[in-house]
Amino acid sequence: MLKDITYLDDYKLVDEYISGNTDSGKILYAKVYEKLPGYVYNYTAKSILTEEDRDEIIEETLVESVEKICKYNGKCQFTTFVLGFAKNKCREKIRKKNNITVIELDEEKIADEDYNYYNQDPAIIIIKKEEIEKINMAMNKLQTEDKQIIQLRAIKGITAKKIGELTGENIEAIYSRYRRAVKKFKKNYEEMWPIFWKKDIYK
Repeated sequence: MLKDITYLDDYKLVDEYISGNTDSGKILYAKVYEKLPGYVYNYTAKSILTEEDRDEIIEETLVESVEKICKYNGKCQFTTFVLGFAKNKCREKIRKKNNITVIELDEEKIADEDYNYYNQDPAIIIIKKEEIEKINMAMNKLQTEDKQIIQLRAIKGITAKKIGELTGENIEAIYSRYRRAVKKFKKNYEEMWPIFWKKDIYK
């Protein structure tokens, strides 16, 4: 059985850790800590994830690796085993972020803050919903990288310098990419008007 294990040292440390030897666990995870943060950062560098998102990924990865440590079979380094969980976490977090509606309409909040105004003119509520729908449709037609740069700059208010630090691009490239993305968004947005003009919003 042991002869089939490629990384015997890691396998023994895992076995000892499972048996209650915390020192073995410290040795294992000391190796993990050397690579995990850098791996998560590099994997998500060109995404819209924040530092808080990355910290969550690292924490969730460590928790899952401990919960599923019994599945480690010694055929790869233990660090590689843990990074497998991190990869899945990164993909899932990025997918969820990209699927978040760019602008959400909180109807309860609107009702609380502008109750009297909207009661006087209920058509405003309908118009606002139409406007948000147009914005979301225009955003969803963009490529992922264009959508991300608009979300970072226009919605989250992150500076071009900070985005450059995350992506490795210079500031001029960030500004140029942002201008192109906004131009595409405006074109998509304008194309929404004929669609909504034909809709009967009072149905």
